Order: sequence, then C-alpha cells, then structure tokens
Amino acid sequence: MSRDFRFGAVVGSGMTAQAADSAGADYLLALNAGRFRVQGASSLTSYLPVRSANDWVFEFAEREILGRCKAPVFAGLSVSDPGLDIAALVDRTRELGFSGVCNFPPTSLLDGRIATVLDREGLGFDRELELVRQASARGLQALAHVVSNAQAHAMVQAGAGTICVNIGFTGGSTGVSTRWSVESAAAQINRILAGIPAPIEKLCIGGPITSPEKALAVTRISRAQGYIAGSTLDRIPLEQTLRDVAESFKAIPRLAAVEAAETTADAALVGSSHSMQEARRRLRDLAHRDDPVLIRGETGTGKTLAARVLHGSGRRTRRAPVVIDCPSLTEQDGSALLLGTATSRGALELASGGTAILEEVVALSPGHQGQLLRFADEGLIQRIGETSARQVRARIIATSSIDPRSSDHFRRDLYFRLAAEELALPPLRERPDDIPELALHFGREALGDTPRFTNAALRRLLEYDWPGNVRELRHIVRRAINSADGIVGQRHLGPLDQNILSDVNTGLPQAGAERPRTERDWIADALLRNGFHRGKTAQELGMSTRTLYNKINKYRLEV
Repeated sequence: MSRDFRFGAVVGSGMTAQAADSAGADYLLALNAGRFRVQGASSLTSYLPVRSANDWVFEFAEREILGRCKAPVFAGLSVSDPGLDIAALVDRTRELGFSGVCNFPPTSLLDGRIATVLDREGLGFDRELELVRQASARGLQALAHVVSNAQAHAMVQAGAGTICVNIGFTGGSTGVSTRWSVESAAAQINRILAGIPAPIEKLCIGGPITSPEKALAVTRISRAQGYIAGSTLDRIPLEQTLRDVAESFKAIPRLAAVEAAETTADAALVGSSHSMQEARRRLRDLAHRDDPVLIRGETGTGKTLAARVLHGSGRRTRRAPVVIDCPSLTEQDGSALLLGTATSRGALELASGGTAILEEVVALSPGHQGQLLRFADEGLIQRIGETSARQVRARIIATSSIDPRSSDHFRRDLYFRLAAEELALPPLRERPDDIPELALHFGREALGDTPRFTNAALRRLLEYDWPGNVRELRHIVRRAINSADGIVGQRHLGPLDQNILSDVNTGLPQAGAERPRTERDWIADALLRNGFHRGKTAQELGMSTRTLYNKINKYRLEV
C-alpha cells in the first residue's frame, strides 16, 4: 500500500476552495458544513433544517468552485428525505460538473432516538449506500464517510473508491469535545479499515486531529493514507489569524507611542505604565534620604538596577555602591567577606560613605543576619580577629524576591530595620503595556538604533507570561535581534515556544508542559537551554556563577 499522504479539503466558499486547490489538495469536498463554518456557525449546524442542504451545496459550488479548481470536486449530499429521488439527484450532480459524491452529513454520526428511527424507516445508512451505488453506476467517484468496519465493507461493495473514517466532529472552540486521543483514534481507524482492499483509498477526518502534525501522526500509526481537513482548514486557522491580526492592530498604538521615545535617566526602569511611574516617583522621593530601603520583586524585575538608580540619584554618588551577593556568602568565609579581617576591609566597611546593596538578603544565614542587624542598628562592624568595633556609615539598600516575613528563618527585627522604606516592583505580566517600550529599549542597547518588530512578533511578546520578567525579555530581544536580518519576526522568538516544567523526580525540566512560574523553574529552564553549562547559564540569568551554584543547591537542581 502506498504511504503517500493524501489530503482532502472541505470547502464552503470559492476562496477556501481555490486556496486549498493551489496548495495541492487531492480532493475538494463541497459540504454544507463548510458553508456554515465560513458564516461563523459550527459543523453541527449541518444537521439542522435551516435550508435544503443539497440545493445549497449546488448553489455555492456552481457559483464559486466548479470550473475554477483543478482538483476533483465532490458534492456532499444528504439523502435521508424519503421523497428524494436519489437517481435524479446524482444525475443533476453529474450535469453540474462534480467529479463525485460523498454522503454528508452522514446519519451514522447521529445517535439516540433519531438514529434509531432513521435506520428503522430505511432513511439512514441504507439510503447513503444507494447514493454510492447510483453514483458509481453513472461514472462518478464516491467518497464514503463510515464509522464502523461493517459500513466500510458495505460502501466498498456499493462502489466507493475512497473510504473516510469519521471519528466525530473536530474538538475546538465551538464547544464540541472529543473522547479520542491521537493513539486511540488511530486504533479505532485500524479497526474500521480492517480488511478493506488495498486499491481503496483510505482517509480519516475529525476527532482529535486539529493540526497537520496530528494528522501525520495518525496516518503514521494507522491504515489511513491521508486526512480530510474541515474546521482545521477554515474555522480554526481563520479564528486564530483574525485574532492575531486584531491583537496586532491593538498593539500598534502601544508601539507607535514609544518608538520615538528617548532612553531616560531611569533606563533600568523603563515603562510608562502607572505602576512603573509610581516606582520611579518613589525612587525620587527616597533618593535624598539615608533610611534603609527594601526593594521587593520577583526574579528578573530589576531590583538591583532599581537599587543602583536609587544610589545614583542620592547624595552618596561620589562612591560606587558595594553590591553584596547574599546567597554566595557561605558559613565558612561569609563573615570575613561581610565584615573583613584584621588585614582587610569587608564589604560593609568598603561601603562607608556610600551605599551597600544587599542582593537577596533573605538568603543570609542566621549568624550573618545578626552581624547585619548590629550594623543596621548601630553602624558598627567588628572585623574577624579583632576585639574592637569600628564605626561605619553607609546606606543600606536590600533586595528580596520574596517577602522576608514569609521566611521562617529570617529575623523579624532585622526585617523592620531594613524595611524602614519599602518598594515593590511589579512583575512584567502585570504591566504588559510596557513590553513594547522595553523591547525597543533593549533593541537600542543591542543595535545602537531603534529596532523593528513585526506585528506578529510584538503580539507574541505581549501574550507571553514572562516568568523571568524583564531579565528574560532582555535576553529574548537580544537573541532575536542577533538572529534577525533587520526586522524581528515571530520565527526569531524561538525560545518563547519552550514550555518547560520541572520534573519532581530529577529536578530537571521536561518538555511539553506549562510555562515555568517560579525562580526554580526559570533557573532549570535556563540550565536546559544552555546544555547545563553553568557559566553560560549564569551569564544569561545575569547573576554570578557563585550565586547560580548556591541556587542550584538551594532548589536541589541536580545536574
């Protein structure tokens, strides 16, 4: 049996038919369901007595499809009307120029009392068999929709040259659901097609097949040689395309409003949203005070950058801030790094006259918290190995990705010393209007000029959840610009397609799950993306290798 993939297209308009024909469709099926879908209704509407199904198919096919396409066109005909002359119907079908017929909508998809009555009165599958017989006798091709092995064999005996296994209406946004998975659908197709002779073409339609990839997967593991696309050809992609275009138009004003914007002095806190305007206002208010400040926000929201802006806007700008990476302070040498030794100054003493920025302060051990508490309370530090304390005056700005009060091991009295003033930075998902402005800002950083994004690329940036926040956006934009040739399009945003969730057993991410939501998942994602190379991962995440090592140990990411 040939495994060449056969593709049939259900069409309800001339535009759909000509597009499928130009793409190389092997069959075009003019069905009333296709016409309903282009009008915004569900395929299920094809069973309702809205109007004569056959007359409607003849009308739109003659006006829009027949004589305009190279592929053979099949008329989807309903024959359950007891007063219908099937022979005359087939004659008219041939006269109009159709290449064949198919039984649609098939009564076999009905269940319950209606199906029982139709079969009992001889108005169901038996009438569809007669349609195929009459078409075959008149030299027309016949494509038969079937739902059982007995129906498939009966249709072959009646003269059908193509058998299409119908596994129900396609699931999707119209409310239709399906119980079939790709694997179970393939098994059902195999059961129905068992014993069907090789010369008969074998196709499938409906059920869980909502994309070309799923259609290929089903045909690879079943007897089906191809697939007939209905809502997967018109409704689903049309809905997605229209939604994409509409959202792109909504995004244009956001992009236009910031394309000409110049980088501000607060470039680390780019954004015109109310939350970022409020954050910048708070930083200006706090700049000329000496009170300790606690800056909170999820990983990647720009806490350290905000701390640097706060220092740079204040009275202590003569000296560079001393940044202390709290997660890297170990029990063994942390005290020496923080306080100094008899022969060298520690980080807090180095910050004298300036600012000490304590990154992720909640990571401090209880011993280091006590040392910091004394410094915050009295401005005193005592070098390791010395017996007397030294007076040091430096402003403290601490950052934390969690609320210190939610930590069982963080001292409450230290929290109140450090949080004399508190600033919360919002996650990027809560200020999506800032994304175009940030993307342009990072693009200017990388290019030295204003970058260009397609509407589709901008829409994807706006839709993404950004678990790594601004840091992740910066990485994605820089990577996209490096791979783009002038204009950043959807295909340059490949990393957004990686949906990774940490596995509970190994601690490493698994593909095909939902997007990462926590810092642990974000770090695991970056490790996987960089082939578990810790240096590259640390560089991408904007942290020191030592901090990354500590976070790997903290989250038990065994690599």
